[in-house]
Amino acid sequence: MELQQLEDSGLGLTAETVERLFAPYVAFETGPSDKMWRAEVARRARKVEKRFWRRTILGRLPHLGRTAPKIEEEYNEVWDRTALDSYKIPSEKKGRLPWLWRDKRYIAHRFGGARVRLAVLMQVIEQLKPASVLEVGAGNGVNLLYLAGRFPETQFAGLELTAEGVRAAQDCQQQWPEFPEELLDFSPHPLRDRQAFRHVDFRQGSAQELPFADGSFDLVTTVLALEQMERIRKPALREIARVTKGHVLMIEPFRDVNRWGRRRRYIISEDYFSASIRDLPRYGLQPIWATADLPQKAQMQFCCVLARKI
Repeated sequence: MELQQLEDSGLGLTAETVERLFAPYVAFETGPSDKMWRAEVARRARKVEKRFWRRTILGRLPHLGRTAPKIEEEYNEVWDRTALDSYKIPSEKKGRLPWLWRDKRYIAHRFGGARVRLAVLMQVIEQLKPASVLEVGAGNGVNLLYLAGRFPETQFAGLELTAEGVRAAQDCQQQWPEFPEELLDFSPHPLRDRQAFRHVDFRQGSAQELPFADGSFDLVTTVLALEQMERIRKPALREIARVTKGHVLMIEPFRDVNRWGRRRRYIISEDYFSASIRDLPRYGLQPIWATADLPQKAQMQFCCVLARKI
């Protein structure tokens, strides 16, 4: 499938809106020839090269790959450390990474990308108007907590592999009487109901065996979650197709935008998702549109792909 420019994708997002959402997380903006930006990309690429050759030489040995126990162990620590108040619009530019978009280059915080991806989710839900939405790989629940407040009439559920991710989301539901004022600015659009997040159904489980009946949801979403599921890619995609009765939105590092060079080496070194968009019909999903025209980390890119169930 041909990747579309942002304005042609049907998302309803403009370049000006994306820049506005990303801007608070930018330490500085520059161009492709900036020496500091290029040096930071090169430094990170050298680390990737070491991991890439280690995996290439030793092959897909079980103890080197992203198995479910390893992913669960790693992300239990991540979600234990990532409190939801981390999503406040930052006053300090910490945790900075090299990013690029069109002819621009940035050093920016990773939560800038998370904010833009949340905007994509909101736009798709606004257009499709699903009665029910499942996020597979919901992490600490941040996307669903915001989405529920924006779309209180929609039933939301989240499936997460890690106990710490589910605990983090449920702790927010139990401890917050309403969505905190200091976190509202992160949302790309105003929340319509600051108590709706308390009704999201969070469950622990694996994507290769979703605990839902066939056709349970109008829309299923994944946001850099299939990224971690290369070793269970086939059953996970089949399960996602099984439980949707309408559409699937995937924001993932498809091979289409990580085919060559340092990006491909990074995918291989991390044992990340490597399917192409053209592979989706074999799992029961027909792509409708796809775009990668959004701010991206320099070392790996993602596509937003909307598909319908075949």
